[in-house]
Amino acid sequence: MGKRRRRLKPGGPRKQYTSTAQVRMLNLHRKDVFKYHMTRILEKSEMREDVRQTFMANILSKSSQQSIEDAKIYIDDMVAQEHLEQEVADQLFRLLDEHSMRR
Repeated sequence: MGKRRRRLKPGGPRKQYTSTAQVRMLNLHRKDVFKYHMTRILEKSEMREDVRQTFMANILSKSSQQSIEDAKIYIDDMVAQEHLEQEVADQLFRLLDEHSMRR
């Protein structure tokens, strides 16, 4: 008797799933709450209005698409450039930690 041939499924052979390391990112289910608290914190700071809007957009995009650590590095850069006070940066660090999850 001859060998039986294996038939491939219509979608082709199954691909192996490789897991990637999880990174702490912004919890998107609580994004509106995060934006509210971030706005309240930044309103008390001495940051200019035009810089504040850009800053908030960058923090949201970095924390939700890259990682919380990248957002913290960006905040540190803004403190170094003297656009933001260290006390406000510490409050933002705590806020980021409270609203993060591993994804």
